[in-house]
Amino acid sequence: MGGLTDGVPESSKQQSVDGKSWESRKGMPIVLLIIRYFLYVLLILALLFAGIYMVWINLGARGDFFWANYGEQHLEEVGQSIGRSTAIDESMIPAAYWYRTYDDQGRPTGGDMTGGMASEADQLATDHREHSVSKPSEEQREKTGRPLSTRAKPDATYAVYATADGRLCVLAYRVQPQWASRQTRDSYPNPQSLLLTSCGVALLLTLLLVGLRAAHVISSKLKVFNQVADDIGRQDLDASLPRSNVWEINRVLGSFDRMRVTLKESLEKTWAAQESQRRQVAALAHDLKTPLTIMRGNADLLGETELSQEQQSYLDSIEDAIREMADYAQAISQGSVGTADGGSGVTIVALRDMVDNQAQGYLNARGLRFERDDRLGSDAGQVSGNAADLARAIMNIIANAADYSPHQGLVTLTWRLKDGREGGRALVVTVRDQGPGFSSRALAHATEWLYQADSSRHGSSGHHGIGLAAARSAVESAGGRLTLGNATDGDGAVVTVSLPVE
Repeated sequence: MGGLTDGVPESSKQQSVDGKSWESRKGMPIVLLIIRYFLYVLLILALLFAGIYMVWINLGARGDFFWANYGEQHLEEVGQSIGRSTAIDESMIPAAYWYRTYDDQGRPTGGDMTGGMASEADQLATDHREHSVSKPSEEQREKTGRPLSTRAKPDATYAVYATADGRLCVLAYRVQPQWASRQTRDSYPNPQSLLLTSCGVALLLTLLLVGLRAAHVISSKLKVFNQVADDIGRQDLDASLPRSNVWEINRVLGSFDRMRVTLKESLEKTWAAQESQRRQVAALAHDLKTPLTIMRGNADLLGETELSQEQQSYLDSIEDAIREMADYAQAISQGSVGTADGGSGVTIVALRDMVDNQAQGYLNARGLRFERDDRLGSDAGQVSGNAADLARAIMNIIANAADYSPHQGLVTLTWRLKDGREGGRALVVTVRDQGPGFSSRALAHATEWLYQADSSRHGSSGHHGIGLAAARSAVESAGGRLTLGNATDGDGAVVTVSLPVE
């Protein structure tokens, strides 16, 4: 049922860019596929029901059960047998009937009725004895077989008969098929219930089997989309388009082909732009070496002259900045060709010393005061990540704080260790300024790339929404977290970096 012709590649020349070539219109409409499986269900059910019906007819013909109208049609015949007899036993009563016998005083003496059926029979026998004015005639008992009285109840129809010696016998029957064996009748559901159950089970099995088959076939037909998705995921945008034998699927595949062509054009433009950008960055990093070499040479020459202690400290700051710029240029050059070293880790003490020295020189050059709150010991462990990247991230935060600080403002850098939730430790670095703090919008978006909409922190220039975003990226690459906040005990913004300690 439902063969599949999918995954058959076709030449890309046969598929037009707009996805409307004749191949996309070939195939069977999905409505026919659905109708076909409905026909399968109807055909299988017809065969099953025909088989069940034949078994049913055969069992009835063999006498394994009585038909539903047996009780009504043979009631008078059984009644005549009762009227001619003085002793009633189950051999005289077909299994289509239940019976109950009584003595001369109306007490039950035998039969196969139980429960509510026996109670109804007892009540009917009592009512007959109390309301009958004469005994039944011999004609009533022997010839006609007509019951002395009847009563229809929801569970069965009851009939009262009298034996040859005048004792009562109550029969009960139901208008439904019954097993010919009394033992089978009392042990198993009646044939009608079994027939309905068999039909229900046949219906459920048919729906289940056909449904599973339909699901398998439809899933197989949809595998072409997995192939297309895998090709696009591998950026294999020149792969030929597969084809199905379902018209609607081919239409969707045509849309995928249009998307593939558009995506290929877009990626080619992006790759070209990235390559151009990479070359420009590499050229820029290379070109920086010339002015850095000149600056380093002049700084060396300046160091050979007579300098005061204050001038020497300025020169040291210049030389440190030159080295940092050279390291940044080297990192940019390596990153542009994909050879940058991610670094395996850095000791907390080394990171602290590196950042403190840079922060001191940078804030002094900006005319700001610097305060360091060092709560670390001499051996505080290490954090993962590249030392230069982490130092640059923290310096970006300090530079941001400096941009928004008032003249002669104070920038505080705090280093401390904090116990983690799972028994580990974390390095917590906090940078606080005395500026206006972050607005509510900046708290939510200031770490996003190219965010520049903070109107609450005035006085800065040259901001392009890069510093905090780059800092967050470097911190998260090292497994840490960067959070923004405002001071609760005064003015100023507070930026916190948390890094797991190894």
